[in-house]
Amino acid sequence: MIIDLLTRRSRRDMLKGAVVTVVSSTALLALPGIVRADARPVQKLDLRQRHLGSAPTTTAGSVAVADRSPRFQAVARVLEAAMAEQHLPGVALGILADGIEEHAVFGVESIGTGAPVTNDTRFQIGSVTKTFTGTAIMRLVGESRIDLDATVRTYLPSLRLADPDVAARVTVRHLLTHTAGWFGDDVLDFGSDDDALARYIDEALPTFPQLFPLGAFFSYSNSGFMTLGRLIEVVTGRPYRLAMRELLFEPLGLGQTTLDHPLALAGAHAEGHWYGAQGLEIQTPLLIPKASDPAGGVWSTTRDMLRFARFHQGDGSLEGRPVMPRSTLHLMQQPWVAAPGLPGLSIGMPWMVQQIDGQRMVSHSGDTAGQHADFVMVPDRSFAITMLANAEPGGWQAFQSVAAEAFAQYLGSSAGAAAGAIGALIVAPGTPEISLPADRLAEYVGRYRQPGLNMDVRSDGDRLLLSVELIEIPNEVRRGSEPPPPAVDLPLSFVGEDAALLGPMRLPFVRRSNGTVGWVANNLRLIPQQA
Repeated sequence: MIIDLLTRRSRRDMLKGAVVTVVSSTALLALPGIVRADARPVQKLDLRQRHLGSAPTTTAGSVAVADRSPRFQAVARVLEAAMAEQHLPGVALGILADGIEEHAVFGVESIGTGAPVTNDTRFQIGSVTKTFTGTAIMRLVGESRIDLDATVRTYLPSLRLADPDVAARVTVRHLLTHTAGWFGDDVLDFGSDDDALARYIDEALPTFPQLFPLGAFFSYSNSGFMTLGRLIEVVTGRPYRLAMRELLFEPLGLGQTTLDHPLALAGAHAEGHWYGAQGLEIQTPLLIPKASDPAGGVWSTTRDMLRFARFHQGDGSLEGRPVMPRSTLHLMQQPWVAAPGLPGLSIGMPWMVQQIDGQRMVSHSGDTAGQHADFVMVPDRSFAITMLANAEPGGWQAFQSVAAEAFAQYLGSSAGAAAGAIGALIVAPGTPEISLPADRLAEYVGRYRQPGLNMDVRSDGDRLLLSVELIEIPNEVRRGSEPPPPAVDLPLSFVGEDAALLGPMRLPFVRRSNGTVGWVANNLRLIPQQA
């Protein structure tokens, strides 16, 4: 999903016509802007492109997989073709099957340095970080230090929100399942000291509007996971980064996984890239604000990611050492709340959960400025695949091809292309479109608005047109220096009532309890219709 650090350029490109890239924002830490919530000086981060170039060949990867299993080699061949097609400079791939891990690396860490990707190269995993934050929360639940159904104010008594009633009633479970309902996509820079996350919670959260009633729907929220990170700090008495090391990284033996910026930069690490009209560009900032760590700050490798997969497919212990109760661990993988308008996709705590072709899939994806990560498990088959790439927007497209081949080779299944939130957003080729009568189409007409974004749906004869306007935010951080583009009309089609399509991507409409249309679901996020 979506971290998911997506800059507004990602949204802009995907919405103004290049609809095939729409799901690059599902991983979800959308970055509409980095803004301070007070009057203190804003730390402006440089988002200028630093280097232009073209993606290198991946012949090193070909050599590296020569001694791998035939089925892994088949997946690697698909990946190499996808890298060339999608202009990906560097990728790391790992697959766990039948108790055996296979890994391979391809290309370079950066087109600026030309340094090859190695097994020790750390990539940003973006919103896959949420599964680490969620695991730490559930470990504390297993130790009876946190109660899932306790209010957040049980642990954060001074919690303030725009809606005082929600502030009083929101629970830990609401945060883990993305059902708290307030706007969640501002990524704010509150400094680099140990109080950054506390300042975010105290100063930023109260400014975010409530977009739907508490607990009514699933809608992806980065700010909810920042709140969980602060909860971890208070319960453990440790800064988030130290708490995660003690609760998770060290007990699970994740020696290459870190939130520490100096440590990540001191070793082999990937830089983010963007492929657009200017060719392939290195993107900045490389590092996300510290307050956003719980939603998307982890750096890792495929070896550590598959070690994480072994733990989540196990009994709550690792190599004989108990970490958390098996029952608590498995609660994370249950489908708690259905994703509005996305058939078969539910949110766990916080895994994305699907049942496709007889396979129960547990997954998460993530994006930062120019890096993309995917992580998919099939627990009943003890299978896992992870792919880390250092370019957008083609990272997710490459993974869909890779996952399709991997599922076919290892599981004899055709479900791979539909894996994860990205797969759920894509409508299967050949899905018939339908015509809706004018009175039905009229129900969707209106303005849908959240901070920084207006989406207008208007009637055009027997069809609907969607225009998207990105609103300039003071001190907004964007890739490059170009202003937001003008709104462009995009045609909507339908595959069912309330089931709109923007190109090949689902854009569901969601109804209120009284039956009227209240929201449009854009990239797993509910955007309310203005009264």
